[in-house]
Amino acid sequence: MRDNENIKEVGFTVDAGLIQRLGYELVGKAETAVSELIKNSYDADATIVDVNFIDTSDVGGTLVISDNGLGMTEQQLINGFMRISSTDKLHNPTSLRFNRTKAGKKGIGRFAAQRLGERMVIITQNKDAENAIRIEINWNAYTIDRDLTSITFPIEIVEKEKVEGTTIEIHGLREKWTEAAIKRVFRYVLDLFQPDYLSERSKTDNLAVQNEETFKVNFYLVSGGGKQSFLNEQISIFDKSLATIEGYIDQNHCGIISIKSNSLRLDDILEISHTEEVPCFPSLSDVYFKIHYFIYDRPQYYGDRISGTDLKRIQELSKTASGVRLYRNGFRVLPYGEPKDDWTNIDKRWSSESGKTNIPLNNQNLFGFVEIIDPKGDTFEETASREGLIENEAFNQLSDFINKSLVAVRSRIAEKIKVFKERQNNDDITQDSDDKEQTTQEMFDKLKNILDDKSDHITDFSEEEQYKAQNKKEGLEIIKKLENLIEEAGMLRVLAGLGLTIGEFTHEMKQFHASVYSHISILKQLPLNDEARDQIDKIKFDFDNLFGYTDYFGTTISQNTNRKKTPIDILAVLDRFQNTIQNDLEKNKIEFIIDAFDFDVTTIPMHSSEWNSILYNLYTNSRKAIKRANVLGKILVEVGIDGDYSFIDFLDNGDGIPKENESRVFNAFFSTSTPASFDAPNEEQLIGTGLGLKIVKDIIISYKGNISIIPPKIGYSTCFRILIPLNPKK
Repeated sequence: MRDNENIKEVGFTVDAGLIQRLGYELVGKAETAVSELIKNSYDADATIVDVNFIDTSDVGGTLVISDNGLGMTEQQLINGFMRISSTDKLHNPTSLRFNRTKAGKKGIGRFAAQRLGERMVIITQNKDAENAIRIEINWNAYTIDRDLTSITFPIEIVEKEKVEGTTIEIHGLREKWTEAAIKRVFRYVLDLFQPDYLSERSKTDNLAVQNEETFKVNFYLVSGGGKQSFLNEQISIFDKSLATIEGYIDQNHCGIISIKSNSLRLDDILEISHTEEVPCFPSLSDVYFKIHYFIYDRPQYYGDRISGTDLKRIQELSKTASGVRLYRNGFRVLPYGEPKDDWTNIDKRWSSESGKTNIPLNNQNLFGFVEIIDPKGDTFEETASREGLIENEAFNQLSDFINKSLVAVRSRIAEKIKVFKERQNNDDITQDSDDKEQTTQEMFDKLKNILDDKSDHITDFSEEEQYKAQNKKEGLEIIKKLENLIEEAGMLRVLAGLGLTIGEFTHEMKQFHASVYSHISILKQLPLNDEARDQIDKIKFDFDNLFGYTDYFGTTISQNTNRKKTPIDILAVLDRFQNTIQNDLEKNKIEFIIDAFDFDVTTIPMHSSEWNSILYNLYTNSRKAIKRANVLGKILVEVGIDGDYSFIDFLDNGDGIPKENESRVFNAFFSTSTPASFDAPNEEQLIGTGLGLKIVKDIIISYKGNISIIPPKIGYSTCFRILIPLNPKK
């Protein structure tokens, strides 16, 4: 047992060299350092800040930041600015005069000055004081092997240089500041505070917002006796965008998105809602975004709202000013939205998907911001360097929300642009009102006839001119339609690639059938309790479902190897399809009924695999609609003969299709499904692309059939009717 007299109490001491490390490690970039000092002026209720770069073309220049804020008393200087990791902002989170929400809470802003230069001079005064106080800090005094508290600097009483405010002089700048570098930090400071016109929420919550009346920062380059000011070179572009996208998180933590484009006649509300596969965003609440979208090389999409020259100017600006910026409690968080930053993973996604659609979606197409309200920092927390947020679950969900929103919106824009092109084609070339949609083969045959026709039967010159004009009109119409088909072919390449992958997958899966069921059989023979046996039965059920689908797709792939078409017995195809999905029906508690009005319903020769695609797309759409409606599912398939056509009515009791969308569900890219995350597997990302019903329609029309939405029977919410010509050799 030791005597109490022999026990010493010790605590941590701090080596002065820590100051040097903190300056560089907490404030990584010079731009961030300057902005931190300007934030201090904002917190002090300044309305004007002058930033002077004096003789900074070489290392060793001077930076002077002067504001008209409240200034500091001696005690505020000692207990606030001179105290490392001061708690002042924790105890006083808002400013005294304007009740501004302060920029930070860590109390490390003074290290920004150490990051920038060798010496710092502070001259500060408040309105009630007769004099100003001055302190000069030599950062080079903080060397290793010295105790931090042993280094002190005198506080002087000097005459006031203004009524109130603070001036910080940083001498011996460690880096040179070129005009381009000053412009870069000037642009950043302009965006430091959330623009007041972007969100009403910022105004009502008195968050940091920037306009000329409340907070103005002036930048000057002083050299050789001259003084050059920097002006705001930003142009007003937001009202010229092709589309405006807004979104927020609702009370159920799900995403609500609106997309508007006058020239594309687009005004939609989308929801990224909760499903079994795609959960909502439980960590997000006060989130709002507004993004302006541009396509640069197609001024025709904008109508008369913008010229090609203006569009090129905006494209040039996008190289330095585009992207999705993030504001937390009104203050911008770097580096989000800077060139080459891809915090929403849009560029990564676009690089892997660019072959699917000609609707570009990367950061250079976007000018926007995301606003998160988190006053206490419980959800989002900045890193110590003030450059980025800690990538916790909330941040990952925020990135995922913006990514999914933009991908969902791109599908809407792609759909409307396709309609826009078709509308332009119709305006350019007058078509007969009874003109039916032509198959690709018919268009090729027609174009071939036009090119081969020698017009030997024409003798009258005027008749020949009319004939040529008519041929030219029809030829141009066919060419434009073929261009659209070529574009669609590019969109569908990825689906073809997935088909090859499925073929390989189903082939490999066959080798596991015997071993899996053998293991299950052995397990069931063991002396297990009832719960274990129940789990084994569930495992077998899931494998039955898996192998059923792989056998079905394997059969489909093998059918595709035979290019020969044969008449299709619709009831036989439906029976085979029902057997395939039986386990899935039981799992999802969906009743599936086939009702035959006629028993010899045989179509013209087709590929059997095409019916697999038709039925699978209709079924998966119904299954998703039933899940959204949260009801016990019912699917009814009625089959019969109507004149020279076989008909199939596919009904379900899901959430239905709004009347305004009935004419759009067959458009390429129209979808109500929530997009998958950017890093999801390819097969997940293909779900909900809006190509399923488009493919179904293309298959049916290629056989001179038709698919439409008709009023459903009582007890059902949706009915698709398919008409396919009957086999003439029946």
